[in-house]
Amino acid sequence: MSERNRILVADDDPASTELLTYFLESHGFQVSTANDGNRALEMGTSGDYQLVILDVHMPMYDGVEVLQFLRKRYVLRPIKVIALTGDLSDEVRQALEGNGIDSFITKPVDLALLREEVNRLMAA
Repeated sequence: MSERNRILVADDDPASTELLTYFLESHGFQVSTANDGNRALEMGTSGDYQLVILDVHMPMYDGVEVLQFLRKRYVLRPIKVIALTGDLSDEVRQALEGNGIDSFITKPVDLALLREEVNRLMAA
């Protein structure tokens, strides 16, 4: 499968990870998962993924820290990142926007919206 179809789902909630993986695979994407911020950084900086779906609150490094690192690492060809969170605080939203988040989706996830955003970002 082409590298253009590879998505990393970084979320510490097994039920959320399973749902996202099943949904994305059913739409033809190749999905890998990371269950904490450290693993998300390792995998996200490998160059193997076109898109990262990133939970904001995870152990080790949170989603904002992972996003900051990904933005520093991929300056010339930024990796696309969708933040996924139940945290609707202005502080979290501003931190994500300030670090160049591509899209922001609240939990519980609206799968139709997720598919729309994934398609939009994968086409870009």
